[in-house]
Amino acid sequence: MKNAAVAANETPAPPRSPTSDTSAVGLFGRAALIAFAVMSGVANGTLSPLLPQIEREFGTVHGNVTVTMALTVLGLGILLGSLLGGWLSDRFSRRLVMAISALVYGAAGCGIIFATSLEHVIVGRFILGIALGTMGVATFAVIGDFWDENGRNLWSGLIPAAGALAGMGLSVVAGMMADTSWRGSFLIYGVGFIAAMLSLAGIPAKRTASTRQEEVVQGVPLALLPPIILLGLIAGSIATGTAAYLPHRLADVGVDSSSGRAIAALSGAAAVVIVGFAYSRIRRFVSLDMAFVLGAAASATGLVIMAYGSSPFIVSFGMGVEGIGIGLFMPSLMVYAIERSNENNRGRVVGLMKGAIFGGPFFVQFVLEPVRLSSGASPVLAILAASAVALAIYFGIRWAQRRAPVPA
Repeated sequence: MKNAAVAANETPAPPRSPTSDTSAVGLFGRAALIAFAVMSGVANGTLSPLLPQIEREFGTVHGNVTVTMALTVLGLGILLGSLLGGWLSDRFSRRLVMAISALVYGAAGCGIIFATSLEHVIVGRFILGIALGTMGVATFAVIGDFWDENGRNLWSGLIPAAGALAGMGLSVVAGMMADTSWRGSFLIYGVGFIAAMLSLAGIPAKRTASTRQEEVVQGVPLALLPPIILLGLIAGSIATGTAAYLPHRLADVGVDSSSGRAIAALSGAAAVVIVGFAYSRIRRFVSLDMAFVLGAAASATGLVIMAYGSSPFIVSFGMGVEGIGIGLFMPSLMVYAIERSNENNRGRVVGLMKGAIFGGPFFVQFVLEPVRLSSGASPVLAILAASAVALAIYFGIRWAQRRAPVPA
């Protein structure tokens, strides 16, 4: 029989029996959550096919910035926005935070249409990243506030799946538009204005911890800082960093058009969608640690295939395998953060995790971009695969330790 202390530290799979959905969030509120997912998919999925066109107009390097920063600076914005959103969400209405963030996102994204320099594109992406990070924290805080464990697993899988689905479809649209003019593709960011209206109409105006006199606003426990930051940085570099180097890898194997690169990447997005929608069911059979193991192992396998594939088909297949991994461990990161927080500090715990996830690619680029410029995209993808292997080993050890019998 397991020791009680060990059992308390375990993260078991949710109960197999379904529970009724008694959340106070209505139809418009749920539509606002899906709208956030679409915003995330647009920001993460539609720029990558445009990079070669932007590079041709403004150059690979302009002053102290590179065209890759237009993609990765989003992570820095989300990092700062997530930390800001955590503070705001724990003190003010989650609904108001979501609505204002969505408006800023729409204005910043659509404003890139008028960019006159690479710096303008990067600044616009940075601002919309701040808005996206702020809204994302408030969104997952709402999920933690209004749903039980099964509901949290459902929405934590549904949001990245819906985001990937939106990114999958809209990346093709953006790529086709970019074959004529890359600027028109940024009209898609107008989805932020729709999300703002849905947030105001459907998210409950629930009082947060700062307005309850009987409760004390809690900070993030110091013991949570190292695992959340390290886990988020590594996982974020694997999951979102790939998008910065996949277009270059596809160009290496002969995919020259933006629309062609977008279509080749559909396999990864499709895998994320399928696994994301199935995530709550998968968690009925595997623990959180095992979900991380399976996700990291699939990501490592896919990245190796992408790095050394000799044809567009093989690279696209590798993207699909990696998509299975991302579909597993991205929702797991949010569940990990939500389960280790309470209503009083949930915004900041989730914000710290999201900030680490999306800040990872920005910081890692200063190590990986010189590798790409000197040796190509393949070594970069191989390095990301090695980090995924390290993640799988770590959680595999945790899983084995928690299953081992404890001496009396």
